[in-house]
Amino acid sequence: MDQIRPLVIKFIYIAAISLIFLTFLLVPSVPLLSTLVMAAVITLVLYYIGDRFILPQYGALTASIANFVLAALVISLAGSFIRQSLTAGAVFSTAAVIGVAEWFYYRYVRESPMLKGEILSQPESTDEGGEETDHRPEEHQ
Repeated sequence: MDQIRPLVIKFIYIAAISLIFLTFLLVPSVPLLSTLVMAAVITLVLYYIGDRFILPQYGALTASIANFVLAALVISLAGSFIRQSLTAGAVFSTAAVIGVAEWFYYRYVRESPMLKGEILSQPESTDEGGEETDHRPEEHQ
């Protein structure tokens, strides 16, 4: 149940970006339902690979870049399933905006005490007193 809130937040902004870029701006002939299904797949892939695997090990910037690549891959693969040719510009611009949104999302998660425990909940060790400590390097801005 701890994973529901981050997934919903992530789906909302990925769906909004996908709808704006793929349905209304760049490729106006992509059906609405196809864009929402594509956004759901992108959300699941980015959450389980980017947020749960890459983010705790490598940090927000690396996870954002990896999510850009993953989003571009999913969008380009989805082009064949929706029977719509997506241009490279549409794929990369949508993926780039998703990657930037991911970076802002990671900053938000780091500042939000409610979501920080849900996304970054994998401590590496415990102190002798039983308190959990996190030995990941601090990110500098």
